[in-house]
Amino acid sequence: MVELVVSDIMSKVTDRRAHVLMLQEKEGLRKIIVALGFLEAQAIAFALRKLETDRPLTHDLFGSLTAEFGIELQHVYINRIEDGTFYSQLCYRQGNDIRLVDARTSDAIAIALRADAPIYIDDGLLNRMCIHDERNGAISIPITAADEDTLRVAMENAVKVENYELAMKLKEEIDSRHPVAGDDMNTKENDL
Repeated sequence: MVELVVSDIMSKVTDRRAHVLMLQEKEGLRKIIVALGFLEAQAIAFALRKLETDRPLTHDLFGSLTAEFGIELQHVYINRIEDGTFYSQLCYRQGNDIRLVDARTSDAIAIALRADAPIYIDDGLLNRMCIHDERNGAISIPITAADEDTLRVAMENAVKVENYELAMKLKEEIDSRHPVAGDDMNTKENDL
């Protein structure tokens, strides 16, 4: 397992309602991105900035509840990806008892940040989901930060090794940078 840290939360350039969470290996340069909605991004941003609210938010309440019953979060484990969605488990300890709880990755990270618990990912999954850019001497870069030529090369390489999930993500990112010709026309017709 490789430990990850939150390196950034950004709005996706093409849609201000969508956000991406960038996770980077603690002792390296590989990065992955996790798509988030506004509320998930807000919960993580509050935890990163250690912002307090008048009343506990859901993730704060969850932490208080588990602490009250002597349950301690050991770590978060991002264990797989299916259809472009990361899946995670929360690893809890209560006395000598260890329990794994399935969780949305965004919730797991928001809880982990509040509990100062580490976030882990399988090395193979990290390798599969990051982009390698040997042309520029870098080990990896997140999809949203890559130039289009790098994305196209990475997409071709993903197809060659039959990593169709990554190839599709790369294609979606490339396509999102080029507005469809008919979109402006539809907006203008609807505005009339």
